[in-house]
Amino acid sequence: MYFIVLQAILLFFITFHDWVHLPPLLDMREMEKHSTKKGRAINSFIFFLFIAVPLSLTWVYQPNYPFWVKIVLVSVYGVLTTGTVMSWWVPYFFGSSDEHKKNYIEYENTHHFLPPLGNNIVPNTFHVILHLQIWTCFIISLSLFL
Repeated sequence: MYFIVLQAILLFFITFHDWVHLPPLLDMREMEKHSTKKGRAINSFIFFLFIAVPLSLTWVYQPNYPFWVKIVLVSVYGVLTTGTVMSWWVPYFFGSSDEHKKNYIEYENTHHFLPPLGNNIVPNTFHVILHLQIWTCFIISLSLFL
């Protein structure tokens, strides 16, 4: 049940985080300067599907997951985990190109609790929470094989 609740919360946050002005965590005014509504809608739809599919499978098959469901869960949350690490955490610790940094300027004025490392991008508080949810789902999906 915990896994379902965690995924449902993740689905809500990942789907709507590009649409809600919630200072200091989310700054829609800045987001609107750097992205189109169509682009945000496509992004939200893709991320909705990324979470809705494993959430649905978890709901239908819990607690006895067939092998193929376990593979889907690990694959989806593995891809999302890899995406968060590559897009936020590698650039935070090791730096990235100026072009990459431009894609994250919309988060510059949001709340951060991590210290800056040089002029690298810094994951904001909202994304840290989102990433912890994704990583927890990945760990739980891995644990289904035990």
